[in-house]
Parts: sequence; C-alpha cells; structure tokens
Amino acid sequence: MKAKICCTEFTLMHAYLSHKGLTAMFFINTVCRDAGPRNRIAEVLPEVSEDIEMYENDSAFVCGLLERFKPRKILEVGVADGGTTAVVLQCMKELQAPFSLYSVDVLEKNSRKPQHEIGYLGIKAKELLGIDNCQLYRGMYLPQVIQQIGDGIDFAIIDTAHVLPGELLDFLVLFPFLAPNAVVCLHDIRQNHKNPPSAENIATNVLFNCVAAEKYIDADETRKPDYPNIGAFQINEDTPVYINNAFGALTQSWSFVPSEEVMAYYDAIIKRYYAEESLWLYERAVSMNRQSYEADRVNRVARRAIGKLTRTLTRITASLRERR
Repeated sequence: MKAKICCTEFTLMHAYLSHKGLTAMFFINTVCRDAGPRNRIAEVLPEVSEDIEMYENDSAFVCGLLERFKPRKILEVGVADGGTTAVVLQCMKELQAPFSLYSVDVLEKNSRKPQHEIGYLGIKAKELLGIDNCQLYRGMYLPQVIQQIGDGIDFAIIDTAHVLPGELLDFLVLFPFLAPNAVVCLHDIRQNHKNPPSAENIATNVLFNCVAAEKYIDADETRKPDYPNIGAFQINEDTPVYINNAFGALTQSWSFVPSEEVMAYYDAIIKRYYAEESLWLYERAVSMNRQSYEADRVNRVARRAIGKLTRTLTRITASLRERR
C-alpha cells in the first residue's frame, strides 16, 4: 500500500441518542492511514514484517490514529510477538512528543510460536530506537497491573481473546483509568467473518458497537466487502452514561469462563470502580455464564471436534483446488 493514505471527505453516519439531544457519530474514511512507521522499523528490524499479527492496513490505521490524537500515555493489551509495539514505538519516536507505553499480556511465550517470548520485537525495537519510557508486563492479567499503571491513559489498543468475555472484561477494567476523550483501538472487529468463519469470534465487534462513543473506521479496499478488521472509538460524555450497555453485553453466552482466581482479579477492580446497578448486571452475567458453561460441557466438546474437522476439510479443499 502507499506509505500514507488520507481521505479528504468526512463521511458521517449519525445515530441520534436521547440523552441531552447529543449525537454519537461514525466517522468513516477520516483517518489518514500511515504505513511509513511500519516500513521504517522493518528496515532495521526485519522480523517485524514476518511476525507482526496485524496486516499492513491495520497497523497503518493505528499509526494514523497516533498521528492524529498524539497521545501521551498508551496502553497495549495483548502483545503476542510485539510487532505492534515496535510499530507504535517507531511512530511515536517520529512524532517527537513525550509519551509512555505500557504493554500487558497474559502469556509468557507466544502460544502459536513457543520459541518466541511475548513482546520480543518490542524489546528489540526499544533498544534500537533508544526508548526507555515503556514497560512490558508478561504473564499478567490487566486487572493485576492497571492500578500500578494508573489513570490518564489516553490511547489504548485491545487485541486479546476475540471471544466473549475477553475484550469486554478488559475494557470494563480499563474504563475507569481512561483520560477524558481517550481513544480505544480494537483489532479483529470482523474476526467472525474470516475464512473459515467463526460465530464465536465476536468480542471486539460487540465491544465496538455497544459502547456509546465516537467511532472511527476506514474502508479496507483489500477486503471484499470492504468492512475493516480494525476500528476505534473516542470516549465522550455519553460513554459513562451508557456504560451499562457493556455490562449488559456480558449477559451474552461466553465462549470460555475464566478460572475463579482470574475472575477475582476482575471482580476486585469492577467492584471498586462501578455503581450498584452495574454490579447487579455484572454479577448476574458471571453467574449465568458459569451455569451455562458447565451445563454445555458435552456439547462444547462436540462442537470443537466438528469445528476442527471443518477447518481441516476447508484446507484440504483449498489445496485440491490449487492443484487443479
């Protein structure tokens, strides 16, 4: 793609809200995507091109947001090999503005590439670029470290489980620590439509659409249809008013239930920072999903086996087509 793609027209879709007559907006094709920082860090750190888990259009969107909003305190939840960390560091260095970056991942090593420690590309980029103001938390859940990171976070990238309750829980932990007008970027918002499709991979899409905020998406010409796999929203005064939309979304069926130990981390933050009606929804969402998850254990095993078989057959069919 071109190093930088800017859209000259604002395309707005208005979703009118009853609260104080305010308007929540979708801003479509208004972010100037910039692939330059990714290209430049890849020149000195070639592994970025190989191991980053974002397509070029997606990381260019992230850089466009960084250049537009110029954040000072950035949080990355979900790190993998650290390719996005490296791109963010390059982009922020080029902006020549003070910033700090905090990266959090529940794993110590990449589950798909066990030879790689989580965040290894970010660590290399940090050394190459001479940047000191970044911190990596490996093997930690966000609620374990969010109070240490502190408030005033004005830019966040969430790219974690993709299945419920993943990103919803992380956002609810993050929200009390966001600065006014903070931007939250979500990767894989169309993950459920990948090939083969998966109806479970909806967490980022649910979060993107249930939060009352100003939404940013750019058409992705590399996809058909061109709905993108990455989007962002900017917190506004409606967001806290309608935060229970996110708690209500937790009542949907979860694809996994975190252990009691892990849920205790989330409980501690959520029960400290939210009002009684939010906690009422949260506690019932957790309770219902624990019951449903246990009752559905046998069916879940069968669905996984069928899903694995379907993916295998899809790969075999694609291979046979290529040979023709």
